[in-house]
Amino acid sequence: MPVNRRGKKSRPTSAADTPVQQDPREGEPLANFKTTGITNLCNVAKPFKNPEYKSSRRWKNLKQLIAQEQAASDWPVDFPAYWAIDAPPSLLPQKKYCDITGLSAKYTDPKTNVRYHSAEVYQVIRTLPPGAEQQYLALRNANVTLK
Repeated sequence: MPVNRRGKKSRPTSAADTPVQQDPREGEPLANFKTTGITNLCNVAKPFKNPEYKSSRRWKNLKQLIAQEQAASDWPVDFPAYWAIDAPPSLLPQKKYCDITGLSAKYTDPKTNVRYHSAEVYQVIRTLPPGAEQQYLALRNANVTLK
């Protein structure tokens, strides 16, 4: 770019002032791509990696973890471990699922106590033979047994 009197670079005023550079590879599809000779990045030397480094960590499967934790007897009683996974009960209400489709149940049939997802499923519940709703309730351990 030309320099003006103040020492700042000035822009050319017309297209005729810009220098034209001809690229001998003008017709090639990658004419502006500068090749560096590197075809595979895996073969490039990486100065930030130490080739003599060996990790001291070893992968352990679940059986090895459990054996290691059971061997250490100095764990507190309430310390969570793989061999004694316990969780407190959830503070959220239990999710309700449709007994017919398995989708989330928004409604409950007051007559049969069967949970259902939509009006189409309710029509199916209405067409069930007597006693079939007890089988659906037995799947979720909510059936009523008369003694």
